[in-house]
Amino acid sequence: MTEYYDKEMECILPEELKKIQLELFNKQLARANKAKAYEGKLPERINDLAEIQNIPFTTKDDLKKNSPYGFLAVPKDEIVKTCATTGTTGTPILIFYTKSDLRNFGISKARHYSCSGLSKGDSIQCMMNLNLSVTNLCHLACEEIGANFIPAGAGNSIKQLDTLETLGTEYCFATPNYLMRLCDLAQQEGRNLTLKKAIVWGEPCSPIVKNRILNDFKIEMFDNYGSTEMTGGVAAECSYHNGLHIEEDYYYVEIIDPKTDKPLPDGEYGEMVITPLHHEAMPFIRYRTRDITRIIPEPCPCGRTHRRIEPVKSRIDDMLLINGANVFPSQIEECIYKYLSTTTNYLIHVTEKGGLKKLVIETELPQDLLNNREYVENLEKDLINLIQSRISVSPKFRFIPKETLPKTDGQKIKRVVID
Repeated sequence: MTEYYDKEMECILPEELKKIQLELFNKQLARANKAKAYEGKLPERINDLAEIQNIPFTTKDDLKKNSPYGFLAVPKDEIVKTCATTGTTGTPILIFYTKSDLRNFGISKARHYSCSGLSKGDSIQCMMNLNLSVTNLCHLACEEIGANFIPAGAGNSIKQLDTLETLGTEYCFATPNYLMRLCDLAQQEGRNLTLKKAIVWGEPCSPIVKNRILNDFKIEMFDNYGSTEMTGGVAAECSYHNGLHIEEDYYYVEIIDPKTDKPLPDGEYGEMVITPLHHEAMPFIRYRTRDITRIIPEPCPCGRTHRRIEPVKSRIDDMLLINGANVFPSQIEECIYKYLSTTTNYLIHVTEKGGLKKLVIETELPQDLLNNREYVENLEKDLINLIQSRISVSPKFRFIPKETLPKTDGQKIKRVVID
């Protein structure tokens, strides 16, 4: 059964939605023009959505250069909440919110979580970092729905399992890799997992991991997309699992060619550019996410009319240039999981000698498999052949005992080291 939070808006006619977007975009331009960082760079208004492509982009470098207050468009005494980006691609950036920003976050994310099946009376355990993270705001959406938000925080897996058992919790927020680790721990400990559904974000969600958690542990995973810069949430997956619905009356989304900066038609892969349409404190215009995805042109059976994006599988920032070939860690992960368990931990080392780069992939194996020389040699050969056929790069593997590499504690896991 399809769950709507605001059916009238979620199923609005596209022509009517465009009128709303134009009005909201102009309001956002008016706000942005009050920020010092945008001084003299933006038009006062536009007459057609097509004119948006003539407006300059905002980048993460712009945010860093103007940190902390250059993009602030309201007096400081209107700030009621501060969060920060994870800093996985550099120094964390502070993001500020007004009361109105928090109100809008609660409503837009309530739609997302309803889209993923969360409803009044449900309990949801948050297994993610709560410090300065935008995850701190998720309780607002749960309150909007009437769901019980349990702020367990990241890590401490035994305590997570204790809390799940005590409360009989059926929903959770988690990163995909941490959820996989928790499920395996529960199995090892002989614990009964009450979880039925998981809303995941923070890192790419491999279809292999998704299917294994569903088949082995009967937990349905729902992908969410968002970032701290966008107040956490932009798009969410519904029960049909065929793309993530954008809240298009809250976010204007474009897909551009990252090389030419020109817009791409629906269906083609490119970099996602987002303009939040309600942000008061920091009204970013045309923010380049560095995430690669596409707009799915076909309608969704759920009846929602807002466009959908394909789950993000890679970031331009994550792309490795290896001797002329573009390599994404997610491509290597898919190859590893073709032959090994989805809980296999690995780390990609990039080394350079004489102007040539090499990939060395440290991969954990159980001791009994490590002792089987024939198995290891055949495994390495199969993995190298598969990776070479996919990305035209021939890596080397270094197999190591389990529990050697750092584990995820609920935060984004590091997969690449430049040696």
